[in-house]
Amino acid sequence: MNKRTKIGLFALALLLKISLAGFAQSPISISAVQDAAADVSSTMARSLPLNASLGLNWSDAHIGRFFPSIPPSFGIGASFGMTSIDLSPINDLASLFGFDAVPSWNRMPFPGYTVEGRIGGFFLPFDVGFKIGYLPPVGGNSFNLHYFLVGADIRYAVLDVPILPTISVGIGFNHLRGGIGGNIGTPLEITHNGGSITINPTEVNLNWSTRSLDFRVQASRSFFIITPYLGIGASYAWSTAGYEVSANITGDLAGINLVDHVDATDTGISSSISNNAFGLRLFGGLSINMAVVRLDFTGLYSLLDNNFGASIGFRFQL
Repeated sequence: MNKRTKIGLFALALLLKISLAGFAQSPISISAVQDAAADVSSTMARSLPLNASLGLNWSDAHIGRFFPSIPPSFGIGASFGMTSIDLSPINDLASLFGFDAVPSWNRMPFPGYTVEGRIGGFFLPFDVGFKIGYLPPVGGNSFNLHYFLVGADIRYAVLDVPILPTISVGIGFNHLRGGIGGNIGTPLEITHNGGSITINPTEVNLNWSTRSLDFRVQASRSFFIITPYLGIGASYAWSTAGYEVSANITGDLAGINLVDHVDATDTGISSSISNNAFGLRLFGGLSINMAVVRLDFTGLYSLLDNNFGASIGFRFQL
């Protein structure tokens, strides 16, 4: 990752910075914590697949064949974008542990970037793409943000004649994981089924991940140096979200471990809740074509939860 990218992502991390103010209400019930974690998991299950679809949104519905073709068709580039996400469930869970997410918007931009490549098919009119994006923990002890995205797809041109729009159908798989966290030192008492534990947290992390199977149909048509495109995508995602607290824990550990999805020892407490969800999105935009260079602009809209996004990509393509 180059220096400018790191600076840009660090600036975004500051925008999303957690205020570790230590205003947690104590005691709190484990049921309140788990209800908040379940809300985060449900929200992430709906929102993460849209973010995972960032990258490989190339304007050409099909880039051509690698063989036989002169020159062979392939491309490599990078893209950066954002999709919206409902922040309120994350705020609710974070506040129970003594910090608040900032800003308190109903929706916030959730970043993503990829390095990506695509190669044309052999003999048949298909192409294959691959993308990867990685952000090591950005920030410091008081706050950090991390991100990892990897995905691949294959598209087949069902219509590819010079005077008509090119139309392709495709299938892909994406894996996205990330999280936010920071250090706090506010003691908390968590009650459960007549018992309680006391935790002295040193670090709190909210984590999420999703694996999504993605299907899409795309149409494109080139006009001089412009290639507009439009498509629809459907996905099914397997997602998890939860929390990890590193802490000295005293009290009724056996009792709290009887709570569903909770794992506690004398050095920490964690929970991970799974959710599966369908996604349906529209996407489209255009590219500006300059010899072997393409500049892509893409917009995305999720039909099921009204989240939206945009990305910009730069690629070298033959």
